[in-house]
Amino acid sequence: MRIKQCDLVVTENCCLRCKMCHIWKHKRDDEQVLLDEYLRFFDSLRDFSREPVQIQFVGGEPLLKKGLLDLIGHACGKGFSTTMTTNGFLVDRNAVEMLKESGLQTLGFSLESMKKEKHDFLRGTNGAYERVMKALEYFSEYHSPDIFIATIINGQNLDDLAELAEWVNVNRRLDFIYFQAVMQPFGTKENEEWFKDEEFKFLWPDADKASEVLDKLIHLKSSSYKINNQLAQLESFKSYFRDPGTFIKKRTKCNLGKDAVTVLPDGNIFLCLAMEPIGNIKADRIEDAWSSEKAERVRGKIANCRNNCKLMINCFFEEEKKECQVLDA
Repeated sequence: MRIKQCDLVVTENCCLRCKMCHIWKHKRDDEQVLLDEYLRFFDSLRDFSREPVQIQFVGGEPLLKKGLLDLIGHACGKGFSTTMTTNGFLVDRNAVEMLKESGLQTLGFSLESMKKEKHDFLRGTNGAYERVMKALEYFSEYHSPDIFIATIINGQNLDDLAELAEWVNVNRRLDFIYFQAVMQPFGTKENEEWFKDEEFKFLWPDADKASEVLDKLIHLKSSSYKINNQLAQLESFKSYFRDPGTFIKKRTKCNLGKDAVTVLPDGNIFLCLAMEPIGNIKADRIEDAWSSEKAERVRGKIANCRNNCKLMINCFFEEEKKECQVLDA
């Protein structure tokens, strides 16, 4: 059992004020891990992993992180597959040149709608749409990195999703679009019924309308449109929006702890962000943390976890097979 994916959260700070994420309200120190400590972590990860590892540079807004391009360049030099998602607000011509030179292989842009006002509203910042479109225009001059669009399905953009998929499909510079279902905004107090809260319920889509739109996306996906979600995932979105409290992981156990880790800006290493860290990259080699008694305890907790974790609908989705053993209630 080896690591295949590492989500490296390089900063929790952001330059936008998104409705779907509130971590921008909490100013964080993202300089707790030194550049040399990140580089040693990459060296340790390369020595430990026998298969290619995907490093995902995420935030917040990753481009706010000092030394980010050095991190990406070192990761590429170690043979890792590198991906980053940005809101595009800080991408000017200079950033484009530096990202290209870093060797970054895949770059995602958050885009919620082809309607400027709607994207700006959801991203909480006037001009956000124009900035991301300008950034995409800059990248049209280059063949690399691969470019994709990341879109969060929510109650405000349902009418725009098919149009967005159509636009991606005819844009030769874009490789695919990836949809995620809206979850409780990051950085807010845990609440199983967050979507009923006055502050957030505008984000929750009508279930019938969501099913209709998702059926359209499923049709487009089946027609070879550049939609990167599995068909089973798009079907699961329909179940999620109809009954978010019961649908997830009916048959199989959680897949966390098997081949992926998340590293936060303080260096802590997690198998699951809802549980304790298994180590810290400032002090621990990844092979030691991965095989530690602490890691095994966390894996035991994951195996017995029955929380209805919403990450299973998005980043860590796995299609459940009918022949899988049904979990005990």
